[in-house]
Amino acid sequence: FITASKDEPFLVYYPMILTHCPFVPTPDSADWDPTSKGSPTYKGDAKYFGDMVAYMDKLIGRIAQHVADEDLAEDTILLFTGDNGTDTPVVSQWQGRQVFGAKGETTDAGTRVPLIVQGPGVQPGKVYDELVDFSDFLPTLCQIANKEIPPGIDGQSFLPLTAGEEYSPREAVYSWFSRSGDPEKAKVFARNQEYKLYADGAFFHIPEDPLEESPLEVDSLTDEQQSIKKLLARVIEKHQRIPAQ
Repeated sequence: FITASKDEPFLVYYPMILTHCPFVPTPDSADWDPTSKGSPTYKGDAKYFGDMVAYMDKLIGRIAQHVADEDLAEDTILLFTGDNGTDTPVVSQWQGRQVFGAKGETTDAGTRVPLIVQGPGVQPGKVYDELVDFSDFLPTLCQIANKEIPPGIDGQSFLPLTAGEEYSPREAVYSWFSRSGDPEKAKVFARNQEYKLYADGAFFHIPEDPLEESPLEVDSLTDEQQSIKKLLARVIEKHQRIPAQ
């Protein structure tokens, strides 16, 4: 597709099945068996998760290399991200502690995902800690394509951020999550880099409580924490007033 479309603007959306369960050997694994019919269990074996990550990286590298081979690297922006945190059988190491996968949960381990941007104008090797939400992708893609951003949407383009240009970072992000789609089971929250407020009033300081086990006591909040909680409450209230479509 890239080769056939290289003389005109194009968009490729490539949703990979990797690294979804079942966790199984890849063609690069030492025990790869091309005759295998797959995992006998739904989750497979989490020991193969690392192999699947490596193979995912290899396939993405093939795409990036093909873009370069077609002399498109100076005209193409690559965006890589994930749709949720790591699955529950997987345990990772991060900053000296174990992180247990929390796919389907609203903690950082279930919602925080990578975002990597590569291409012309992007500052190479730069790491940012500003908040980016999935609603930001539409306006970002519009700006990349020099198209008008639709009015009335929540997102904002993060393209200026990647280029080191003037950028007004988000104060907060909003999330409504119900795995089944049932509104009665939804978890609703707003957060900034450090604090998260749920619609039921539970308020957490995430760096000190990443598993959200100890909500902050209302009577113990500092003036700054009270201000942040009010800001996040306004974000939740704003989105809850939007009528269902």
